[in-house]
Amino acid sequence: MMSQSSESQAEYIFQQGIKLFEARELEASLVYFNQAVELNGNHADAWCYKGLVLGHLKKYKESIDSFNQSLEIHPLNTMALNNRGIVQLESGQYQEALNSFQKVINIQPANYSAWSSKGDTLSYLGRDMEAIPCYDRALEFNPNYYKSMSNRGNAMVNLGRFQAGINSYDKALRLNPDDPQVWFNRGCAFWGWKKLDQALDSYDQAIAVCPNHFSSWLNRGNILSELGKEEECMASYEKAIEIEPNNTHAWNNRGLSLRRRGFPQEAIASYDKATEIDPTNYEAWDNRGYALAKLGKVKEALASIEKSLEVNPKHANGFYNKGYCYALLGNISIAVDCVAQAIKINSAKYLPIAATDHDLDILRKNKRFQALFQEIKFTPITSKVNKSICN
Repeated sequence: MMSQSSESQAEYIFQQGIKLFEARELEASLVYFNQAVELNGNHADAWCYKGLVLGHLKKYKESIDSFNQSLEIHPLNTMALNNRGIVQLESGQYQEALNSFQKVINIQPANYSAWSSKGDTLSYLGRDMEAIPCYDRALEFNPNYYKSMSNRGNAMVNLGRFQAGINSYDKALRLNPDDPQVWFNRGCAFWGWKKLDQALDSYDQAIAVCPNHFSSWLNRGNILSELGKEEECMASYEKAIEIEPNNTHAWNNRGLSLRRRGFPQEAIASYDKATEIDPTNYEAWDNRGYALAKLGKVKEALASIEKSLEVNPKHANGFYNKGYCYALLGNISIAVDCVAQAIKINSAKYLPIAATDHDLDILRKNKRFQALFQEIKFTPITSKVNKSICN
């Protein structure tokens, strides 16, 4: 049996850990929580807070183990259950997270946080129709919980219900206009809805709230590119890189903008940086290959595109650009095979591109190439198509 003095000492140490935790001194607080459970293995709250710290430190397995220890002592501890669910959600254990949140709801039916987190989990599982009623329940119990309203908007947008999603974001912003992520998500909804000016305005609002909001700068650049404002687009990418200099997508998209503005050599340097940061960025390898092809370095281009396809064998744009390279080399048969493979992977995108792209004019008289369009009675026309991929 534990002595009263050991129990009191464990409680004192636990309280010191709480003070450090609240001051966000996580590593220091963990030392105290470890000492508390060593002195008193039945200190459920110490196990729970140890789990919280480990979760913040992204030591997910140890965190879940600590929450389980707390729950062995107090199975109805909703704090441990809810936070275990959050860690399970963050670590991709979706079904386990769902079970944890449901247990909280069974104990506390009006726990709005658990309802909202259950909705998040269902959305991650692609079950957005089921997620929306969970967010509605959360808002029933706490109408001012703007994060639930915002995530409800995400579920609506995932279902293609853009106006309903934007309505949810607007309600969330009325509750808290200072969360840049809600403005960002609103921008993504408008972008998906092809309302580019409204998307740009939302990203600008996110940046006004948080000047270093990387994702908004990056997507702002993407929108400006679609609007044909390449110089402004480049400025946005440069700002994004200033904020996160090791972000592979920002360097890749910077390369795309440089290539579109007629600077292929500078674009290649940007793609090189993107692949140096992340050698698995298949889009950067592919885009690098296309830029090399435009410089007449076709063999180097093919080698780069092959690296793209090694990473992602189903990358349609890689097959398409590979076809372009073989067309430049005069190997018409392989070129047609590659373009056909791109169309097979994504006909909705690559059939019209192949029909209008001057890069493939050398293939126009080939009967197999013509047959690609005849199968669905698609008539090729001549207009310049810009081939690019932005993340």
